[in-house]
Amino acid sequence: MNQNEWQQQFRAANGREPSQEEFQAAFQRGEFTETRQKAKKKMKTSTIVIISVVSALAVLLLIAAGATGYYYYTGNIDGVWERDSSSFYSSKKDKWIDLDKQNETYGMDYHSFLNIKKGSVKTYAYYRLKNYDGLGSDESYNYVGSVSTAYTGHIRPMHKVNVWKREFELSISQEDFLKDMNRYIKDHIESRYSTTNYIQQLKDSYKKDFKNQKKERVSYQKKGSRLIVKGYNKKGKLTNKAIYIKRTGKAADKLSKAYKKAVNDERKALEKLNSVDY
Repeated sequence: MNQNEWQQQFRAANGREPSQEEFQAAFQRGEFTETRQKAKKKMKTSTIVIISVVSALAVLLLIAAGATGYYYYTGNIDGVWERDSSSFYSSKKDKWIDLDKQNETYGMDYHSFLNIKKGSVKTYAYYRLKNYDGLGSDESYNYVGSVSTAYTGHIRPMHKVNVWKREFELSISQEDFLKDMNRYIKDHIESRYSTTNYIQQLKDSYKKDFKNQKKERVSYQKKGSRLIVKGYNKKGKLTNKAIYIKRTGKAADKLSKAYKKAVNDERKALEKLNSVDY
């Protein structure tokens, strides 16, 4: 029993309070254990405070983890995105140019889509001439075909997604880029009629394009099934923008098949050109 219980029992049996000597003797005999109510009460209070602090921290951590997870989820854009519209700013004309309207004036049917896997961005693009009457070449005997694919679909992915910044960052070095480009030019552009000067100009233009991309900042924003991509120059001025639509299932497969057909048609046309004697 505890101290209070022993005192109550003593009073009931003897009708009085125990003396100090009787109290000490009973305690030494082990008839009761000493209790400290105040200390016990303090322990309970401190325990409650600790539990409250730990609980509050746990709630804050859960909220932070939830917010971080939600931010990452809304910024994750893995998948296939088809270009819906795009425009660019012309410094010469001092106005925005709608790419589709410009292509229409040139009789070009332009297609483009992004394939993003684990944050790695690869761009596939090609155009077809609406009115074409067979093999052709310009004044330098450089091939002008009815279908042409962009180099971005033939080299390694050039960008990666930075989910936290909501940006596309360049992920390829200039050395690897030029190595891939040399292979691309040899396999997909160069023909028996290509002039050395033309090929060199082409390589120089691609090298310049890469340097410009290094200076550019590309941001993105996902709104449901729409992806808005904007490009800014080194001065922070908006220079181009595009809107993409998310494609899945058969719609995504259709884009891939159409691109592969364009690549195949381009290859066949180049082979045909190489077999013709002018």
